[in-house]
Amino acid sequence: MSRVIPVFRSHEGELEYLEAYEDALKQWPVPYEEFYVPTRFGDTHVIASGNRGGMPLVLLHPSGSPATIWYRNVSTLSENFRTYAVDTIGEPNKSILSKPIRRSHQGEDFAEWMTDLFDGLRIAKANLVGNSFGGYLALNTVIRLPEHIGKAVLISPAATFVQMWPWYWHFVPAGLIGPAIGSKRAMLGPYEWIWQRFPIDERTSRLRSITALEGHARHFFPSVFSDEELSRVRIPILLLIGDHEVIYRPEKAIHRASQAVGGLKYKIIPDANHNAEYTAAEAINKEIMAFLLE
Repeated sequence: MSRVIPVFRSHEGELEYLEAYEDALKQWPVPYEEFYVPTRFGDTHVIASGNRGGMPLVLLHPSGSPATIWYRNVSTLSENFRTYAVDTIGEPNKSILSKPIRRSHQGEDFAEWMTDLFDGLRIAKANLVGNSFGGYLALNTVIRLPEHIGKAVLISPAATFVQMWPWYWHFVPAGLIGPAIGSKRAMLGPYEWIWQRFPIDERTSRLRSITALEGHARHFFPSVFSDEELSRVRIPILLLIGDHEVIYRPEKAIHRASQAVGGLKYKIIPDANHNAEYTAAEAINKEIMAFLLE
């Protein structure tokens, strides 16, 4: 039996998190099923909804929030697609990590994980939507597995096009100092900063707080893709960034993306933070559906 690599700091923290996850899942607005897909990196938890005959649409969540973050989007998206909200392996969530992600080969490892996930879901081709680290994973998949992707939507992708220096300045010190001195305030601070005081429901807030205090992600920082890597992108890409984004200047990321990726479409979403799929769900849903169905 493969050993389980923990993604929580304590067993008690994991139990608290799983209870909060089940509570958050009560907000899922459409019928769904949960199951695990075996991959070479461990068993991956998936929430599937929508028309079984529809084209697959894989949803990749931001680091710090699990697949339940998509509950404000899945009703609209499931009208035309078979949606698969995936708990990214190596993140604090319901997936079970059993093989380490390698620091120097993170891009390749996540591509292998996506290959296994697609095989397990019996998907030959899918569209992708990813936010933050999920946006990085989405474009990484486009670059490395182009034959499996139809279109991709990137919502404030972490790094990917430009460095996210403000993120490092807030999260890295907090991740090192907070646990060392036992300061909950230090560990929660970066999550409050990135959220920019936008409203958040109690269940999502609880999950995010437990992740900040008890989570122990087992992957590494996302990278900025080179011009050569970005030149390989041949499928339609939509880049959406909230006007209250703080990990980088939206205009800077859009400039690099539009210069490096031919045919890329983009839009700055009003009244939205880093997690625009949550804070501006109606606008994001409209943009995604128009793009995917055109």
